[in-house]
Amino acid sequence: MYGRLNGVKIGRENFLQLYPDARHLSRNDEFVAFETFPKAAVENGHCYVQDPSTTIACRLLDPQPGEKLLDACAAPGGKTGYLAELMQNRGLIVACDRAAERLALLDENMKRMGTAIVETFPIDWIRDPVLEKIAAAALFDRVLIDAPCTNTGVMRRRVDLRWRLTPADFKRMQKRQLEIVRAVLPLLRAGGALVYSTCSLEPEENEEVVEALLDEMSILRAQQEKRSLPFRDGFDGAYAVRLLKTR
Repeated sequence: MYGRLNGVKIGRENFLQLYPDARHLSRNDEFVAFETFPKAAVENGHCYVQDPSTTIACRLLDPQPGEKLLDACAAPGGKTGYLAELMQNRGLIVACDRAAERLALLDENMKRMGTAIVETFPIDWIRDPVLEKIAAAALFDRVLIDAPCTNTGVMRRRVDLRWRLTPADFKRMQKRQLEIVRAVLPLLRAGGALVYSTCSLEPEENEEVVEALLDEMSILRAQQEKRSLPFRDGFDGAYAVRLLKTR
């Protein structure tokens, strides 16, 4: 089990002194490993339990202090909290999700982590019109779309997926992913960056989505992509690509 250190509240050396059962990860200074759930560290807001692969998209987005960000599919908030830390807790993050109860959990997580720049709004990007309060915060400097997906990158922890998924699921998710990007893109300013990410290993949900977006939208230009592969990196699978909105 991995925990991301919450730099908003505590430094690495102090964390390791307070929680001697935490094991240093030589490949990633922002994370530690635990044998059991770190109840005290989580309750104190000193760490957030998440896989190191989840931070790839955040680092690719490269948010800066004082900027305005949209985290379009944010709950339960692991990436949201890390984005706030990268922004030194300065600026604004509008965090959205279609499930209000999951946003309530995100609010609890942000409060515990000491994150003060996050505002949450429930929205289904495919079905709902853009809320006035979200539109009022636009245009955003950067947007993260951590899209709903088939989760094949975490299959080692969710073995039921091996038997539940069918080929039709990948195309169904691709359609949904494209619809979310289309709905969110107008909220990004010209010259702003959009990172599209999944915890899927499937090209239908990753490269094919990006190819479709670039074919459809001449205002987008791909800049960089990164991925985590379980058999190579030892963490969960993840994919992220950074797109520039040119105008």
